[in-house]
Amino acid sequence: MNTSSLRLIQVVAQLKPSRCGVSDQALLLARELESAFGIDTGFVILNSAEECVSHFPQIHCDPAHLLESCISLSEGKPGAILVHYSGYGYSADGAPKLLADGIERVRRSGQFRIGTYFHELYAVGMPWRSAFWHTQRQKSVARRIARGCDLVVTNLNYHADWLERKALSGVVTPLKRLPVFSNVGEKRELAPMSARRPVVAVFGLPGTRKRSYQRLAHLESMLATLGVVEILDIGPEFEAPSGLRGVPVKRMGVLSAEEIAIVLARTMFGFVPNAPFCLAKSSILACFCALGTIPVLAESFSGEIDGLSDGVQVVSPRTAKAALDSGLERCSASAWRWYSGHRLHIHAGTYAHLLFNSSPEAGAIAPAIAAFAER
Repeated sequence: MNTSSLRLIQVVAQLKPSRCGVSDQALLLARELESAFGIDTGFVILNSAEECVSHFPQIHCDPAHLLESCISLSEGKPGAILVHYSGYGYSADGAPKLLADGIERVRRSGQFRIGTYFHELYAVGMPWRSAFWHTQRQKSVARRIARGCDLVVTNLNYHADWLERKALSGVVTPLKRLPVFSNVGEKRELAPMSARRPVVAVFGLPGTRKRSYQRLAHLESMLATLGVVEILDIGPEFEAPSGLRGVPVKRMGVLSAEEIAIVLARTMFGFVPNAPFCLAKSSILACFCALGTIPVLAESFSGEIDGLSDGVQVVSPRTAKAALDSGLERCSASAWRWYSGHRLHIHAGTYAHLLFNSSPEAGAIAPAIAAFAER
């Protein structure tokens, strides 16, 4: 326990590093809070009995015992909790009512300030898809959880706008918009394009990479325009193609976060399979931007979405040639600058400042919080 006696309790559905993006984010956040702000972390895990090897204390429980678990981890002292919210992680229908009940019980106790990071809000779909029938319940649960918080954070402007209109109207709860941060590290200085190879990285879990190859198969012209000579396949084994439209695929297998960062820092391009409207919640995009690797998309888009513009921070079939002609250094730097506004330290500082600043026990970490608030 840190000398400040402050502990943030992170609530997650599971804690499975390298197999779950939310888990990776939660653990990285815990380390940054500890090293930069002197805030300890404990985890309450609600939907998995699997143990995670970590020095951070953990309690597995059901949502009905969330309050008791938080009290145990905080040793009976007032504190703060941060809920990582993705509905399907906690409930098969994506509408975890029991979690909302548990959070409301914590709220009524008055012992904890509550923050929630909404990784997702609700799903939509056609009438023949299950999401169509669950959407209203999902919205209702998200609304209940948001209204019980002292701080609400989310990744997409679309999510933030919905929360502002549908959940937080008439209340003074702070609402912050922070795209996800990189799971493989960040660079304070960028490697120039001259130090990078004209290759494109494809990484992630097998399902993500399979989707990437399906989309890349239709982008032969763009790959040729960018001068891509090889595709680097990074991640768990699956039946990745040996080549794609004449471009060889090099299988690199599972790499550590540090190894991935080294590879990406020497790579010009990285493929992002996400649609433009949800780029800010893509940890793959975050990893590329954090290291100055230029994100390549399958779809073009107009205007600005979550601070991103096609041809500025990212490239697509429509903008690839123009980006090449105007210089790839500019695109790499723009992607990195966009990311710098919500890097890991910004996330950690936001929670330290807004969840602990008024705590009587915060004296030991006050200078770090003050420095963050005045940045």
